[in-house]
Amino acid sequence: MIRSMTGYGKGVYQSENKKFSVEIKSLNNKYSEFNVRLPRLFNPLEDRLRKLLANDIARGRVDVYVNFESSGENVSKIKYNKTIATSYHKALISLVTDCALYPDHNTLFNLVAKFPEVIEIDREVTDEQLEVIWINLEQATKAALGQFLVMREREGTALRKDLQERMSKITKLLSAAEAKAPEAVQNHRTRLKKRMEEVLSGVAVDETRFLNEVAHFSDKADITEEITRMKSHIDQMSDVLLENGAVGRKLDFVAQEMAREANTMGSKANFADISKIVIDLKSEIEKIREQVQNIE
Repeated sequence: MIRSMTGYGKGVYQSENKKFSVEIKSLNNKYSEFNVRLPRLFNPLEDRLRKLLANDIARGRVDVYVNFESSGENVSKIKYNKTIATSYHKALISLVTDCALYPDHNTLFNLVAKFPEVIEIDREVTDEQLEVIWINLEQATKAALGQFLVMREREGTALRKDLQERMSKITKLLSAAEAKAPEAVQNHRTRLKKRMEEVLSGVAVDETRFLNEVAHFSDKADITEEITRMKSHIDQMSDVLLENGAVGRKLDFVAQEMAREANTMGSKANFADISKIVIDLKSEIEKIREQVQNIE
């Protein structure tokens, strides 16, 4: 089953006095990119979390947000980061001087204290506690992943249906082009003979030369190979759409090959009816190329 690269899922796991909440959302991306935001307390678990996600997510820009609430007494002390606080204070003093402002000390203190990472809660967590935390976090993450994958698969089903419909249109267009090919040669034959008769002004047309010219045009304008290869690409794409896992890159490659064949057909086409078909063909292929960019 193919999957879209966009998705969202949220999972919550509550254990005694602890609550874990995980949100996962993703957007299209050529490669796999995980942006994980964890409470500092969970930093040692980030690598495990990334591996857990990578088991089910092969492509996409994935943002993961982990929230943790606890009513237990696991706070050792509250501290402040002197280096960061001093830097914020110096910046504020410079601002005050440059702008001729005159705030009181309480105002400056309140501002500095509210800046990120100035006031920190220093938690003490043992290795044993960290293992328990991981078990809980893993449950919340798996719940979020479940929702996330369901959404990706649902959108993937819609994408597959759209691609199948477009391939059906392309198949019909190829059949129309095949039917028009003999007409293109006959049309050229008629126009060429008329032109030669006009130029020669009553002199008999050299039949051998005339037939050679027609044969040359027929070879030059023959799109049989391109049509055959295009049908093969459609079969390939149909097969890939039935595969499981990350197939987006395969589909993108096949779509590129289809576009290449359509361009060759366009350069060979010397008949208005076939040229119109090729334009429609290119339009459908371009839509396919756009859609496969959304597939994992």
